[in-house]
Amino acid sequence: MIREFLSFFGGFGKKSKPKYQQYGSAISMDTNFVQDKWTEIEALIAMGGASHKKTAVMEADKLVDYALKSKGVAGETMGERLKNAKNKFRNYSDYDNLWFAHKVRNSIAHEAGHDMVTGEVNRTIEAFKKALKALGAI
Repeated sequence: MIREFLSFFGGFGKKSKPKYQQYGSAISMDTNFVQDKWTEIEALIAMGGASHKKTAVMEADKLVDYALKSKGVAGETMGERLKNAKNKFRNYSDYDNLWFAHKVRNSIAHEAGHDMVTGEVNRTIEAFKKALKALGAI
């Protein structure tokens, strides 16, 4: 079932790439790409299972990073871009929750056996979604 899902949606981060043009340090945002990827992320969450949820969090983090780049936020890494993105958020709690979500992503990526509880998954995905809305990506 996973294989069929991934082939239907074109995989994550491999075949499905945004179309963009470079404008100084900013790139033009392909909102259709963002919306399609967000739909894939929500489908992964709906599928359940730890590996799907972890993949969804990883992909959501990449999507927010793409949106930050498109807004011209400076930095070599997502963490650096987040530090420089505070002014992109009118609501400080949305910015703070985005940091929480990115730290969850880092735990998944760098800590063996990171277990995600349902509440953590929901809070993390919601933080990424609010960030994408604040950045005008969805």
